[in-house]
Amino acid sequence: MSKRKSFNLRALGFVVVFWSVTTLAGLAFAADGAKKIRLAYAGWELGTAVAYVGVDAGLFKKYDIEVEEIPIRDNMSAGIQALLGVDLLIGSGSPLAILQPMANGADITVIGSHVRLDHYGMGVASSIGSVKDLKGKKVAVSALGSRSDLIARVILRRAGLDPVRDVEIVAAGLAPARALAISKNLVQGAPLSEELAAEAKKLGIKTLEVKAVPVVTDLLVTTRSFIKKDEETIRRFMKGYAAAINHLVTRREESLAIIKKYFPDTQAGSVQAMYDSFSSQLRPLPELNSESLQALVDVGAVVDKRTGSIKPNDVIEPRFLEELKNSKFLKDLYVEKVSL
Repeated sequence: MSKRKSFNLRALGFVVVFWSVTTLAGLAFAADGAKKIRLAYAGWELGTAVAYVGVDAGLFKKYDIEVEEIPIRDNMSAGIQALLGVDLLIGSGSPLAILQPMANGADITVIGSHVRLDHYGMGVASSIGSVKDLKGKKVAVSALGSRSDLIARVILRRAGLDPVRDVEIVAAGLAPARALAISKNLVQGAPLSEELAAEAKKLGIKTLEVKAVPVVTDLLVTTRSFIKKDEETIRRFMKGYAAAINHLVTRREESLAIIKKYFPDTQAGSVQAMYDSFSSQLRPLPELNSESLQALVDVGAVVDKRTGSIKPNDVIEPRFLEELKNSKFLKDLYVEKVSL
């Protein structure tokens, strides 16, 4: 019987796994000779689903990684502080959960991420002709660090604006409140979802069309010191994780059966919708998207000035993904040609 507990969909939140700086010179060996890692979960998101599929389908074991699963019921910020002795982190939440420890000298780095492409428009005042005209203006988001905030910062940077210096970003609540603020000229711009943008146009609110915006849903985090000690274990884990992504998107019924085990039967329809959403977001690898990572750094610089000197390249270690991206392993994993 699985040691995992069922999760209610309302409790979906953050997933946490962390390569501990306190780990001894090497990871413990499991009885079968595989490297044993301690994987902690806090809530449920895309990364959790991938990891569960990887564990239950035996994909990590295939690459000599034995996963010990540790349930952590906490958010990402508190989880990072509490996870000494746990080995890997996959999480999402406030950007400060990663950036503040880094500003304080923590030895952490991002080795992968999942992003979702969101389709938004930029609602603007009638006097605004393009996104670049928002320089010196106010842009409304639901809250600092929220999805709408991250989306706004990507849109602004694409227009050549610095969202930290060139624009005043203000918290104005949910999307209807942001649209109302535009109509009263309290703000001059606000990101609006496709559905709300269509409604806003009917109300006479001008909406600028923009390309789909990548937003981070999960980060895969380790420490640079652990990479130095045992990078081969990270390579094995990343292979197992990539194999789990492949399994999830190519073997629907098997993957759905794994995920359904941890939800009540009454939520079967919701679980299927969640699976479809997750599978549509997944790419062959948990890629490091520069636009979405820059947005995280931008938010951090506003909320905590100590993080202002951190750049996206300071946060990431991309070489394990680069190795996989150009490897025969990944090409063999997918029978059909896929876009990488």
